[in-house]
Amino acid sequence: TRRPVFSEAAGTPPGDPVKRTLSQHDLLEAICRDVSRRPDSPVSQTALGKCLVGLQSRRVGLASLASGLDSDGTAADLFLPDVGSSARDLAADLLSPGTQATDRASLAMAAANSLLPPPEVCSPDFGQAVLTTRGRGKNVAVIGHFPFVDEARPAFANFWVLEKHPQPGDCDATMADALLPRADLVAVTATTLLNGTLAGILNLCRPDALVILLGPTTPFAPSLFDCGIDILAGCDCHAPDTALAGVRRNLFFRKMEGVRQLAWEAAVSA
Repeated sequence: TRRPVFSEAAGTPPGDPVKRTLSQHDLLEAICRDVSRRPDSPVSQTALGKCLVGLQSRRVGLASLASGLDSDGTAADLFLPDVGSSARDLAADLLSPGTQATDRASLAMAAANSLLPPPEVCSPDFGQAVLTTRGRGKNVAVIGHFPFVDEARPAFANFWVLEKHPQPGDCDATMADALLPRADLVAVTATTLLNGTLAGILNLCRPDALVILLGPTTPFAPSLFDCGIDILAGCDCHAPDTALAGVRRNLFFRKMEGVRQLAWEAAVSA
């Protein structure tokens, strides 16, 4: 069964799961641990747009920008690395003090993604398709107002979109404490890895809830399965130059060419 993050506490009946509280550092450390198990590779090219940062080493890794843009439309605190820089060293910046919620975190995650290839067992599924198929008729919570939320809404018994800046029909993010424990399925934007909020969200999810991390920032880091995530719905940039050109053209991910969405589900035993 999944969720090694749950363990039996002393004095509880055997098989009674007790949830260990995760910290954001636990999640980032898990990703960096997976990166350290992969061969390092030098940076060959980078791209910065208004929505995303891209970095090519062993493959192309993408990440959404974590903070706002400067008045000229560039990421205010981001300096792109030189060609030949170590992608592994750049990814390690995820654990550096002061990186969280800055575009340095975005660059570090793009570097991590450039070293974490999608496994062959990934299915060519859109995050939206996974969400609607697995959540049909259930209570579903989505963290982040994805473009597909209005279209998907009728498929679910209850549907809550939690947003820091709610749009019509959304719920304020402050309602997470009340709503997430009621959700059978929780879909979370991977930008929560950058802004420091993912651990708090996971700590609110029920042990039996299906949890999906989705978006181009999502790392194919198997250790995240041990943190309570069931499906990693990320992307593969199969045409590196085309994908990076799309980043430089300030395209939203859903408008980009040279990329495909993939979903990787944790193995679940009977």
